[in-house]
Amino acid sequence: MTDTTPRRKLAAILAADVVGFSLKMGENEDRTLKNLKACRSITDESITTHHGRIFTTAGDSVIAEFASPVDAIVAAVEFQKSIMARNAACPEEDQMQFRVGLNLGDVIVEGDNLYGDGVNVAARIESSAEAGGIHMSAKFYEEVRRKLDLSFESLGDQQLKNISEPISTYRVNLGVEGTKTAKSQSSTPSSGAKKEPSLLAKLFGTPLKKGISASVAVAVLGLGGYWGVQQSSKPSINPLSIAVLPFANLSGDAAYVADGMTSRVTSDLARIQDAAVTDAGRAMSYKDKTAIVQQVGKELGVRFILQGDVQKNADKVQINAKLTDALSNKQLWSESFEGNMSDLFSLQDKVTNRISGSLGPQMLIVAASESEKRKTNPQASDLILRSRALVFKGNDPATLEQRIDLLRQALKLEPNNLDAMARISNLLVLLAPRSLEQELRKSRFNESHALALKVKELDPNNKSIYYGLSIYDRENDDLLGAKQNQEKFLELNPNTREVVIYANILIQYGETTKALEILSRSYKSNSNFPSDSTIGALGRTHLVLGQTDIAIDYLSKAIKINSKTATTMAMLAVAHTMKGETNQAAAAVAEVKKLNPNATSANLNYIFKPLSASVPAYKAWYEKTYMPAYRKAGLTE
Repeated sequence: MTDTTPRRKLAAILAADVVGFSLKMGENEDRTLKNLKACRSITDESITTHHGRIFTTAGDSVIAEFASPVDAIVAAVEFQKSIMARNAACPEEDQMQFRVGLNLGDVIVEGDNLYGDGVNVAARIESSAEAGGIHMSAKFYEEVRRKLDLSFESLGDQQLKNISEPISTYRVNLGVEGTKTAKSQSSTPSSGAKKEPSLLAKLFGTPLKKGISASVAVAVLGLGGYWGVQQSSKPSINPLSIAVLPFANLSGDAAYVADGMTSRVTSDLARIQDAAVTDAGRAMSYKDKTAIVQQVGKELGVRFILQGDVQKNADKVQINAKLTDALSNKQLWSESFEGNMSDLFSLQDKVTNRISGSLGPQMLIVAASESEKRKTNPQASDLILRSRALVFKGNDPATLEQRIDLLRQALKLEPNNLDAMARISNLLVLLAPRSLEQELRKSRFNESHALALKVKELDPNNKSIYYGLSIYDRENDDLLGAKQNQEKFLELNPNTREVVIYANILIQYGETTKALEILSRSYKSNSNFPSDSTIGALGRTHLVLGQTDIAIDYLSKAIKINSKTATTMAMLAVAHTMKGETNQAAAAVAEVKKLNPNATSANLNYIFKPLSASVPAYKAWYEKTYMPAYRKAGLTE
């Protein structure tokens, strides 16, 4: 029996309707109803697939609730893109366009119905949206803005019909991929709608800047001649492109598990830097069909294909996944996961984390290996890929210099290659603190800064440069500048693992607990492909908090991943000294001297050393606790 007692809850509300529906009905009722039914099958499937519940329908309108704002916006984007694809294949008279409004708010639950401002605001936001558009409240935006690879635009405060107070709203920019800063109202062009981005801009996820050629844009994504890309033509296949085919349901009652896995894996793969993930709607056309990998790769224009299946037996579920290179038809990776249906969501998290954590390195290494074969006729894009692939060897000085050398070769071939410039800039700031000579250290920082500023001038929203700029600022005792540049970097790269510098800056500001939270979240979300720098930073943070045992545990784990990091080894020596474990400290000091015989406090403590703007409590800890232990350990100042 349905409970009719009114109660309240927080819900994400999606409201949608057809633009000009009454007019269409007046022209031809039969055709309009037929097209509405076809479009509603698209919208309703997306809503259901992403765990939504439709609770109100009236003619052409749909109102649904979601427990998660992320699920709501993913459903909206998915069905809007599918509707657009349908329109492109239909005669004009059969086309339909939807408007969508999204809100997160308190609602009243009475039976199967929802009421209240949470619903009303969503409906009013929807009515203010343009045809094919998705608008949302500021509260909804704050919940999703850092979690998805989408671009947003602020529309400022809107006075909505029958809503007493103005509502701050945002628009999803469906034509531009890649997370960007939500623009302020004042920066929005007064002329209204933006100019449609070029084909290359759509392909590369960012508008092309004046003076940047198509060949430079191609190189930014690491495309090369092997994949049929020439400077004068558009790319055929991105070497880091992938399609997730619908997971097969091998059990009659597990369709929702298979569809859910397909959706979640597709979303998670967006975390891989530079990966081009095929739209879920296009991939869904292969559902329940026998897929020939090489043929699918050609049809979708992708290098890699991910396939999977779901088998359910009573309370047990098994999820299988495999990655195939569509060019060679070679299977690169496969894995199976088993669990209980009662733990389905945690199992899905485990699977998607494992897949996204594994595929990035696999895709990059395969693409780079092909580049390696073309040494005799190198192209800028090949050299960039080879440099990127070396990241898995660690950040020791020799590897960093090797990576920089490859990028300098790329820059000689294409002097305006922004990707090469940005990567050299960031690698130089990693290498500079390891420099034994102060002049060399200074020159590397200065070169890094000059390259970053050049990239910034041509592309202010470049996703890479603000990382290096923050380290340069920190080196020059500008803690506020370092913090602002890090926040800009994280804004442009919401799914990045590179949170260490920001965490260290927060510690300098006395926000150690917040730093620990950020590092822990990054470590957890990337547990299948852990970063030694993140783990080492967790160790340093616990050391500041006085939790020496935990610090030693994390620092030891970081060294196990990358034993060539002298700074982490030095930190471990200090931690053992604080605990009175002299033998362990001496062993760590010996390793430091092997790794960097002339290492001093200047290059071992560059991340840790207080700046003039650091809070007094941190300065006191560093001078009265850390440095005495550093000296006692026998490390060179």
